[in-house]
Amino acid sequence: MRNSLPIKNYYILNYQPVVTVPPGSQRPYPYALQVGEFKLQAIFNRQNIVYRFSPVQIQYYELEQWAVRPDQMITNLVFGHLEASGLANRIGIDFFEIRPDFRIEGMVEAIEKYDAGDVFYAHLAMSMKLLRTSDGNQVWEYSFDQRRQVYHPEMIYTVQSLSSIFQSEMDIVVGQLDSLFLAMSTGKTLPRTPVEAAPLKPVMADSTGVKIDESGFEIIIDKPKSK
Repeated sequence: MRNSLPIKNYYILNYQPVVTVPPGSQRPYPYALQVGEFKLQAIFNRQNIVYRFSPVQIQYYELEQWAVRPDQMITNLVFGHLEASGLANRIGIDFFEIRPDFRIEGMVEAIEKYDAGDVFYAHLAMSMKLLRTSDGNQVWEYSFDQRRQVYHPEMIYTVQSLSSIFQSEMDIVVGQLDSLFLAMSTGKTLPRTPVEAAPLKPVMADSTGVKIDESGFEIIIDKPKSK
């Protein structure tokens, strides 16, 4: 009798954007918006999914992997959300015939699973910035660091939580860009300094190695579904 070989499992972040246009919005704004490169910290920029038990030690799953390169996955996800939002007249990744007015790009600081033995968390941290292509000046920036508790050890639930975090944060990004573009299109002065996200709260590590802030985990509780 032949022994069955271990089967690799492949995952992607995925969700259906829900477009909610705020009152007073004038979408689509008369700009061409390019989705630039979204880089990842080196330890996360590989197809093996990262997990950790403590802040100082990481490990890679052998059988649990991203289906595509993480940098491509994140870039395409940002593009899909912005395109669905209808935020600007033209939104794309590649511009050949015209120069875009703005380019959004960023860095993924963490995309991983915290494993505290009997407690699991999806962890996603990113920073983004908007550049005006005519002079290269940065006109906006945003960052987040979110951890969300996962109630099942199977990787698919962690990936679903990572997708949900990404969707929630992209909704905030679109809202902020809407306000910025509205101010610009109505003739208001563009701020000389970037529009910054609220500063992150100080963090520390608990006995499990999971980072917490002064008020506890910054998570949105997903109640386990009844079987």
